[in-house]
Amino acid sequence: MPRRTAEDAARTRGAIIASARQLFTERGFAATATTEVVARAGVTRGALYHHFADKSDLFRAVFVDLEHELNDTVLAEAVTQGDARSAFMAGCRAAMNFAARDDYRQIAVVDAPAVLGHDEWHAIDAGVGLASMEAGLAVLAAEGLLAEPPDRSLAILLFGALTEASLAAAREDGDADDLFAAFERLVDRLA
Repeated sequence: MPRRTAEDAARTRGAIIASARQLFTERGFAATATTEVVARAGVTRGALYHHFADKSDLFRAVFVDLEHELNDTVLAEAVTQGDARSAFMAGCRAAMNFAARDDYRQIAVVDAPAVLGHDEWHAIDAGVGLASMEAGLAVLAAEGLLAEPPDRSLAILLFGALTEASLAAAREDGDADDLFAAFERLVDRLA
């Protein structure tokens, strides 16, 4: 039997994550069986357990993948803008729009806190997105759009406000446009 390459392993792992993400979105974590994941991915159960310790470990990988996609979406939207304020606000709006997606709602809002626990859910979310918030604030400061230099505390506060606004919009616990307008007013008051 030929030896598998690192590329083969990466493709297999990617197929498992993609399959699990689809199923977790459609059915939720609890109603998704690993047998369905491997069938959809076209791999064996052995392959699943070669890459992931258990279903929760697989879920963690799906959530991390989703969080990186969110961050990439935010950055891609920000760089399309012509000035620092527009870039910052476009990135923040992209985050709120992303949070309204079915996959994000089910995986990040409904299942992640229950499957991973609040602390791990928050550590992954902030571990991916907080650096982008800090970078955005640094650009605003460099352009003279903040009254004082930003520090990590300000980044944490704004990241928390944007996260909560995004989650509220995803839960349909408030109008997304109203929530974003309030966030925008908050940022503008920092000038």
